[in-house]
Amino acid sequence: MKLTFMLILISCLSVSATVYSQEVRMSMSVKDAEISKIIRNIEKNTPYKFVYNNNLFKSDTRINLSVTDVTVADILNTILQHTGFTYKVLNNNLIVLTKQETEAPAILITGMVVDDNDQPLPGVTISIKGNRSVSSASDYNGHFNIPVASANDILVISYIGFVTQEVPLSGQRSVKIKLKPAQNGLNEVQVIGYGTTTRRLNTGSVSSITATDLGKETVTNPLTALQGRIPGMQITQDNGLPGAGVRVNIRGAGTAAAGGLSYYTGFAPLYIIDGVPFTLINASVPPSDNLNASGTSGASGGISPFSMINPEDIERIDVLKDADATAIYGSRGANGVVLITTKKGSKGHTRVNVNFYQGIEKVGHFLDMMNTQQYLTMRKEAFANSGTTPNATNAPDLTLWDQNAYTDWQKYFIGGTAHSTNATASVSGGDAQNTFLFSSTYRKEGTVFPGDYNANTFSNRINSGHKSANGKFNIDLSVNYTYMGNNLPVTDISTLYNLPPNYPIYKADGSPNWTLTNPLSYFSKEYKAQTSNLLSNLNLGYTILPGLVVKANLGYTLTTIHQTNTNPASSQNPATASSATSSLVYSDNHVGNYIVEPQVQYQKNIGKGHFDLLVGTTFQHTKSDGVYLTGTGYSSEALINTLFAATTVTASNYNNYSEYNYNAVFSRLNYNWDDKYIIDGTFRRDGSSRFGPGRRFGNFGAVGAAWIFTKEDFFNDLTFLSFGKLRASYGLTGNDQIPSYQYFATDRAAGSTSSYQGTGILYQNNLANPDLHWETTKKMDVSLEVGFLKDRILLKTDYYRNRTSDLLTYTTLPSQTTYSSYVANLPAVVQNYGWEFELNTVNIASRHFKWTTSANVTISRNKLVSYPGLAQSSYSNSYFIGKPLDITLLYHYTGVDAQTGLPTFKTANGTPNYTTDRTMAPYGHPFYGGISNTITYKSFQLDFTFQFNHRNGYLNNTFSTNFSPYGNLANQSVALLNRWTKPGDNAYYPAANSGYYSAYSALSSSDYNWGDASFIKFKTLSFSYSLPKQFVKHINMSAISVYAQGQNLYTWAKQKYTYDPETTLPGTGVALGTGNYIAFPQLRTMVIGLNCSF
Repeated sequence: MKLTFMLILISCLSVSATVYSQEVRMSMSVKDAEISKIIRNIEKNTPYKFVYNNNLFKSDTRINLSVTDVTVADILNTILQHTGFTYKVLNNNLIVLTKQETEAPAILITGMVVDDNDQPLPGVTISIKGNRSVSSASDYNGHFNIPVASANDILVISYIGFVTQEVPLSGQRSVKIKLKPAQNGLNEVQVIGYGTTTRRLNTGSVSSITATDLGKETVTNPLTALQGRIPGMQITQDNGLPGAGVRVNIRGAGTAAAGGLSYYTGFAPLYIIDGVPFTLINASVPPSDNLNASGTSGASGGISPFSMINPEDIERIDVLKDADATAIYGSRGANGVVLITTKKGSKGHTRVNVNFYQGIEKVGHFLDMMNTQQYLTMRKEAFANSGTTPNATNAPDLTLWDQNAYTDWQKYFIGGTAHSTNATASVSGGDAQNTFLFSSTYRKEGTVFPGDYNANTFSNRINSGHKSANGKFNIDLSVNYTYMGNNLPVTDISTLYNLPPNYPIYKADGSPNWTLTNPLSYFSKEYKAQTSNLLSNLNLGYTILPGLVVKANLGYTLTTIHQTNTNPASSQNPATASSATSSLVYSDNHVGNYIVEPQVQYQKNIGKGHFDLLVGTTFQHTKSDGVYLTGTGYSSEALINTLFAATTVTASNYNNYSEYNYNAVFSRLNYNWDDKYIIDGTFRRDGSSRFGPGRRFGNFGAVGAAWIFTKEDFFNDLTFLSFGKLRASYGLTGNDQIPSYQYFATDRAAGSTSSYQGTGILYQNNLANPDLHWETTKKMDVSLEVGFLKDRILLKTDYYRNRTSDLLTYTTLPSQTTYSSYVANLPAVVQNYGWEFELNTVNIASRHFKWTTSANVTISRNKLVSYPGLAQSSYSNSYFIGKPLDITLLYHYTGVDAQTGLPTFKTANGTPNYTTDRTMAPYGHPFYGGISNTITYKSFQLDFTFQFNHRNGYLNNTFSTNFSPYGNLANQSVALLNRWTKPGDNAYYPAANSGYYSAYSALSSSDYNWGDASFIKFKTLSFSYSLPKQFVKHINMSAISVYAQGQNLYTWAKQKYTYDPETTLPGTGVALGTGNYIAFPQLRTMVIGLNCSF
C-alpha cells in the first residue's frame, strides 16, 4: 500500500525538470503571428518559461511558421533570425532573451557527438572555451548547435564516462566529434544498484574492472580475473580442475561462518547479471560458489556456475562493498554485491569478431618428497625406535617390495600436459533505433591426469535493443544459454603424492596389488556432470515527461545439473569386498528463479542542485528440487552408467526441494549540489519466507555523503592537487541465508529401506524455531580520494567497520532433546574492520609510449566483540572476546628432547592438556593485494600482474596427520631429513616412529608446523601486437591482433611443501591457510591466440 501511494504521488507531481532545449520537441503551425505569441505557445506546451522585455520586439514583426516534431532550439533559432536577439537556457528551466552584441554577430555551429562505435551520445555538454556562459547539449540523436562569436573558437565537449575533449573549429561550421571512453579516470562510469554514476561523484565504495582488463587474462571463470585487482575482495579456487568452485569474500566474513560459529550461514556475496540474481545449487554449508548435490561433487568439488559465463561476453564487473552501495539490495547485499554487465549491440555496420586461442597447462610446482633410499631409511628407524619388528603385514615396503624401485607418483599421476581450446565468434550492429549482438563460444579443457578427462562448454548469447524514434521508449532483451559437460575422476588424484616410492601397482602375476588401495582403482570410478544454465532478462523504460521515467526489470534463470558417480566392482579390493557389486549414484537438481522489479525514477535540477529519486519494488521467487538415487546389482560393468539397468534402485532421504519468496520495497534519493556536495539516502523494506509470521519483514537503509573539497575556492592555489574527495557512509543491512522451513517443524521420509509393517515411515526432520529473525550488519565506511598532477596519480583510502549481530547459526542442543542442533539467532556480535588502499598512476604518457600502474593493498581483521553466555556454550574453548574468529589453538612446540627424540611442549604440569595448555597461534599482521602494469608502445602491449598475501598458517601439508607418526607406510617431505636419529642430535623434527605414542597426538596439534605462510604469485603475463591499420584495411578487415598469455607463472613462498599456498581449504575461510590438506593446484597456463574483426 505504501508503494502504491508513493507511485501515485510521483505520478501526480507537476513535472518541470530542467532539460536542454535540444531535448524537448514539439509541433507548431502559425501564420502572421507575433514573436510573443509563439513564445507563449512554447510556454504552454513545454516546461520552459521565458524572461524578456515585451518592448524588445516590434509589433509589426510577423512570423509564419509550420514545423513538426522539432526541438525548441530549432524554433527559437528560426524566429530569432535577423532580430538581433539571442537566448540563454538557465538551470531552472528559464530561457532568457537578450539583445545580441552588435560588435560580433553570432555564428551558429552545428554538429554531432558519437562514441568509438559511432553510436550517438545524447546529453553531451558543449561549451565554448573561455566563455562558459554559452553552452548547449546534444539531443537523442547526438546532434547539437551552439552560437559562437568566432569561427576559430574552441569547443569544450564533456560527458560522463568519457574523456573531456577540446575541438578547435578552425573555420568549420559543422563538426563531428568522437569521444573516447575514460580509462581508469575519475569520469569512468561505475555501475551501482539500479543505476550508474562516476568514480568522481560516487558516495559509495565501488571497485570496477572492465572488458579491457578481462581480455588480458585467458581465464575460464571471470571471477578469477578479479584476483589481486579489487581491494577488499579475496577470491580463491577450490582447486585447479576444470570448472572448479570459487570462493569469494568481500571485506571479511559477513557472519561468524568463517570461524565455525555458523553452520548454515555463508559469506558468498550477491551476484547480479544484467539485473538478474544468479542462483546457486549447493549442498555444502556454508556455501561456496559451486553447483553440486550431496555426495556427487567429484574430484573438482563441484562446478562453479561462473565457469559457464564467457568472459568475452562481459562488458564490466563492479563490486559494491559499503552500506551506501549495497543497502539498496537490502538483506541480499549483506556480504557485498557483484554486478556483472554483459556486452550489448551498438549502432553501426554489421561487425563480425572472432577470437581463437589454444594453450597448454601443467602443474607449476611439485612437492619435494623422499627418494626410495631416504624413505626406507626413515622406515627402518621408525621400527627401531618403536621396538617393532618389520614383517610382511606391517612393512611390505621393507620385506616384500623391490628395495631399489622408485616411482615419482606426482609425475605419474599429475605430471601430464593439459590442452585447452577456446573459440568465440560474435556478430553485432544496428541503427539509431535497433541494435543486436549474437555470440557463440566453444571451450574444451583437458586435465593433467592419465586418461581422457575433460570439460566441454558450449555457450550462446543473444542481445537485442530497440529505442523509439522520439527516444521515449526503450526495450532491451538478453538471453544466454550455456551447456557444460564434465568428465573427471571421482577422487582428486593429486592426494596420492605420498604413496611409498617403491610401491608396485601390479603383482608379479600382473594382477592389481591391493596391499594398499590400488591407485588405478581411482581411474575406474568416474564422475560425470551435465550442467545447463539459462539466463534471461528484459528491461523496459518509458519517459512519461522530461525527467520522469518508468521502467521495469524482468528476469528468469534456470539451472539444471545431472551428476553421476560410478563405483565398478573391479575398482574394489577383492580381499575386503569379496561380494563386490557395481553401483551408480545419480542426482538431478533444478533451480528456477524469476524476478520482477518495476521502478519509477524522477530527476530534477534546481539551481546548481540536481536530485534523483528512485522508487521500486522487488518480487522474487526461487524454487529448487532434486532427486538422489543409488543403483546396485549391475549384471555387467558396461551397463553401469544406466540407472535402469540396476537390479535395485534406492531413493535416498536427501531432498533438495524448497521454495523461497522474497519481496521488497526500495527507494533512493540522491542530491548533488554543483558536483561539490553529494548526499545519498537509501531505504528498503524486505520480506523473506525463511522467517515465520511476525518476523518476516525487516527495514534496512543507509546514508552516504561526499564532499569534493578541491572545488572550494581556497584549494585553487594547490595546483599539484587536482582532485580531492572526502566520503563517508553508514547503514544497516540484513541476512536471511539459511535453509528454508527452519521456523517450523518438518517431517522427512526415513528412506525406502525403512518401514513399519510394510508402510513407509516419517521422522521429524528439524526442531521448530518460530523466533528466527533477521541477522543484521551495521556498516560504516570513511574514505579519502585524492588526485595529483592532473589526476595522473589517483589514491583512494578506505577504512571500514562492519558489526554483525543476531547471528543465524547452527546451535548445539543437549542430547536429551534427541536433536543434535537447530538454527537460531545467537546474541554474539562479530566485527570485521580494516583498511583498503588503491593507487592508479600514469607513469609515462607520450605519443607512442604509455605506462600505467594499478596497485591495491587490503589490511583486514575480525574479532568477536561480545557473546553473552560464551563461557557456558560449546564454543567456550574455541572463541574469545576481543580475538579473531579464525584463530587456531595449538600447543607450543619447544623442540626435540635431545636424548629421546620425542617432542616437547610448554605445559603447566609436564603433560599436554588439551583444554588448558593450548594457546592461540601467532595471528601475525595479514594483508593482501596485487599490482598490475600496462605498457604500450605503438601497436605492442605488455601487461603483467602480481598477487600477494601476507599471513600466518601451516607450512608443510605433507606431514602425516590423523595421530599417526610420520614413520608409517607413507612417503614424507624431505624436510623430515632434519629429524632426530640418535641421542644428542639437535634436530627440529622428532624421531620417526612406526607406532602410536601420546606425544605425537600433541605434536599434530602444535605450532611446530606453523609460521609465515605468505606468498607472491606472478599471476598474469600478456603480450599482444595489433597489425598495422593500412594492412588490415587492405585485406578488408577491421582489426587483427595476435597475443600470448600466461597464468600462474611462478609463486614465491616459504610454503615449499604445498602445491599451491593460495588454494582454499574445505571447511575453512577463504585463503586462511589453517588446515593440513592437499588440494589440486591451479595450473600454469600458456596460450597463443588470434583476435580479428571485419
